[in-house]
Amino acid sequence: MRFRLLGPVEVIDVAGRWQPVAGPRQRALLATLLLNSNTPISVDELAETVWDGVPPAGYAQTLRSHVMRLRRSLQAQDAVLLRTRAPGYELAVADCELDARRFEALCRETAEQLRVGAWSAVADTAERALNLWRARPLLDVPSRLLSEAVVPRLEQLRLQVLDFRFDAELHLGRHHVLVPQLQALVAVHPLHERFSAQLMLSLSRAGRRVEALAVYRSARRTLIDELGVEPGPEMARVHQCILSGGDPVVDHAA
Repeated sequence: MRFRLLGPVEVIDVAGRWQPVAGPRQRALLATLLLNSNTPISVDELAETVWDGVPPAGYAQTLRSHVMRLRRSLQAQDAVLLRTRAPGYELAVADCELDARRFEALCRETAEQLRVGAWSAVADTAERALNLWRARPLLDVPSRLLSEAVVPRLEQLRLQVLDFRFDAELHLGRHHVLVPQLQALVAVHPLHERFSAQLMLSLSRAGRRVEALAVYRSARRTLIDELGVEPGPEMARVHQCILSGGDPVVDHAA
């Protein structure tokens, strides 16, 4: 049995096809159980996330009905995973069966490879992690409580593994192919200095020094306007190196 949370909630069927989960409460219930897999979750805690902090009167019985429907659905896929365990319910799922857990494991693996300078491995492992990311996690789960508890951390991990991947690609001399990717990311994340620094470096190494300096000016203006701060040490170092005609080196993220 396999599940996906990095995007809309999906379950793989017996034919090996990914299927959406019907019903907003069913999606919220399954997502909560998956994110707490192999751990019993109380009825009260499940109700809080399934009904986004406002469970209805008699929620225990209603939740039981949702659990029964979900259990039947999972059993139809030849999997007996959802158990009644005090003080509530437990979903038995191996880490390798949930995309979010595989994503986290690959992020850790990427960080370790980067620590020892295994750049080809960093690029490959980071790509495997990023390929799991289909859209914003829990995209179709109507639970603000659950999303606020989970999504920011996963999104931060994605930005970090992107940083690692670009560092590796720069070390491997692939700056030409990075420029359009980094330009798109800088447009979406204008306050993420590392993307701007990596774009400056890529442009400079591609012989586009004027454009690299323009990226710095734009990023600096955005940081001052939005946060009231000057660019950090890394971007300033890359900027000064470009001004002096040098080749900035990658100062990889810790």
